[in-house]
Amino acid sequence: MLLARKMAEPEIHGYQFGPYRIDAQERLLHRGEELISLPPKALDTLLVLLDGAGRMVDKSDLMKAVWPDTFVEEGALTRNISLLRKALEDTGDESRYIETIPKRGYRFVAPVQSGPLAASPPPGATRTSWKAAWVAPLGFLLICSIVALVTYWTRGRPAEPTPAVRNATHIVGVLRFRNVEADPSQEYFADGITQALMTPLKRLGNLRVIDLTSESSGSADSDALNRLVRDQGITHFLTGTVQQISGRVRIDAQLMDPKTHDVSWANFYERDMKDVLALEAAAAEAIVNEIQVAVTAEERRQLQQNRPVNPEAWLAYQRGRYFWNKRTEDGLNRALQFFQRAIEIDPTFALPYTGQADSYSLLGSIGIDGMRPDKAMPLAKAAAEKALQMDPDLAEAHVSLAYVKLSYEWDLSGAQHEFARAIALDPASAKGHHWYSHYFMAANDLNKATEQMQLAIGLEPLSPIINLGIGWCYYYTHQYEKAIEQYRSVVEMDPSLPMAHQTLGMAYQQKRLFPQAIAEFQRAVALSGNSPTTVAALASAYGFAGQATEERRELAHLEEISRTRYVPALYFAMIHNSLGETATALKFAWTAASERSDYLVYLHLEPQVGKLAGDTRFLSLIGSLHR
Repeated sequence: MLLARKMAEPEIHGYQFGPYRIDAQERLLHRGEELISLPPKALDTLLVLLDGAGRMVDKSDLMKAVWPDTFVEEGALTRNISLLRKALEDTGDESRYIETIPKRGYRFVAPVQSGPLAASPPPGATRTSWKAAWVAPLGFLLICSIVALVTYWTRGRPAEPTPAVRNATHIVGVLRFRNVEADPSQEYFADGITQALMTPLKRLGNLRVIDLTSESSGSADSDALNRLVRDQGITHFLTGTVQQISGRVRIDAQLMDPKTHDVSWANFYERDMKDVLALEAAAAEAIVNEIQVAVTAEERRQLQQNRPVNPEAWLAYQRGRYFWNKRTEDGLNRALQFFQRAIEIDPTFALPYTGQADSYSLLGSIGIDGMRPDKAMPLAKAAAEKALQMDPDLAEAHVSLAYVKLSYEWDLSGAQHEFARAIALDPASAKGHHWYSHYFMAANDLNKATEQMQLAIGLEPLSPIINLGIGWCYYYTHQYEKAIEQYRSVVEMDPSLPMAHQTLGMAYQQKRLFPQAIAEFQRAVALSGNSPTTVAALASAYGFAGQATEERRELAHLEEISRTRYVPALYFAMIHNSLGETATALKFAWTAASERSDYLVYLHLEPQVGKLAGDTRFLSLIGSLHR
């Protein structure tokens, strides 16, 4: 069967039909300038149908083309066709694009043009943020005023181009390396070694590295990994063990076939801890040689280039990142302690400063609420700038600085410049693409936001945080059913993650499914230990559901919490506004603005338009901040 082969023919750049166009190489479907999100196998199904446009494609041939070397039930094909029809708005009685031939197959019936696609005009610039995932609907604030401010911020500032993603000939999925000692207190060491091994591999243009370290079972045979092998074409799994032995580190690495789990290569490497980066480079070079990746002379030089590190400083930094990745207030405060320890040991080590910057940034963000933004963010900026003084080409530092410019300084142009620089230096940075997506969200360019989030999820497909970001792309485009489905998948990944339940509750609330929304917010409150963001979300849900008594009860709860810790004024403004207490809401809104609450730059996307949007007193308040 030639169908699968034809899909990859280089001379066919894409297809155009009706208002749609699909890039066959990048596998992106657009309707005009809108990017339509579809699973990879649904896109493969569409490409096969377009390749045989006008002719019936037998079901069995279609399944062989889309799922080569894998047996699937016919229901999988039926689901793909259903997804395509919904995406193409082809759900009427008469098929406009995809016709079913009963018991035989499918035919693409619309006229199709194939060949090089016309270049798309560059999307408009604007602004983004990733924190929306933390907050219950706050749309009563700033809708009109923020739109005006975004227009002001972005006028005359063209977006810098995003570096192109390199096409790879090999795809390696990296599983978390296990600690031989099986000591939970040493998990950070195994995580740090795994990340350090991925770093040199990610720099290679002909190798795509997929971070699978978030896979909770640690098994190479989980359902989630099997799906990724099918959908993303993973050619190898890389895994192994690590061990510390009297000031030395040993790595036992192996490459496996992702389908059979047969080991195709294995080796071990041992060095002094101060030479851990040389050890990682040696292992990376051996892996590259084994799977025969084409490497340029410059890439080879970078692989072999490394410097000794202070072992204690390196370990302290890795412990800091381990706690930072927990994304909790306690975790971030512990992370700061380890980053500071690393700096004290080796003041010339730049990475711990980026860790400090990222920790202060999240502590000062809506959802964590560990510090007032006007206290935390200046500390974050100082740490990021210190890292850049030491290493101007450190991608992590540019990402850290970009986040501060976006979320605190509201400097759209400066944030965009730093994000673009970071991704040019490290195109394989999942965090860089993730946070860059929020830049485009705040910029009101949701097509670009979705593209960046898809790049991030392609690099770390099992990350709960990035999967929440995919949900926000649906939420902000009012695709609430898809948002609910996405947030449910994150709950399945990590049922103990409060933010997963909170965002699921927000999507339910927009569908006016108040009992389900309230239940999810209650779970978030319980899992988070009464964090301010979850209590405020629950209060708001009661208000929208018309349960004023319950809302006032949660308001009193939040006031009690505020006596012993920082609670953003924005939460009180939200609740008082839903109670119809406009004057009190305005008082708290003023305080939120003086705190430089980061969520203010994203409210123009909130689906719930609030009563204060056109209030002249509120517009005057916001305008005074930018004189």
